Amino acid sequence: MKIPEKIRTYCPYCRKHTVHKVKVYKKGKTRSTAAGQMRHELKTKGYTSKIAGKVMVYKQAKKPTLLLTCSVCGKKHYKVVNSRTKKPIELEKVS
Repeated sequence: MKIPEKIRTYCPYCRKHTVHKVKVYKKGKTRSTAAGQMRHELKTKGYTSKIAGKVMVYKQAKKPTLLLTCSVCGKKHYKVVNSRTKKPIELEKVS
């Protein structure tokens, strides 16, 4: 899926439509010292063959998230693409 590098879209901070720079958002590493993660490890401690909690059912493809940076105020906000894309997102230059 091809997306232009710059998009004119609504900025919730400026409260008007402005030009935004587009980046594909990738989630960072999860912290092993986070409260929820520590709670989960305590809950699953001692279970060697079983996993506590629900079994994850994976979808066929992800809904990609875009990180938009406003060119006027410089604030960043996210936008989720509505369709699931099997191909990776490519940013194309528009002159």
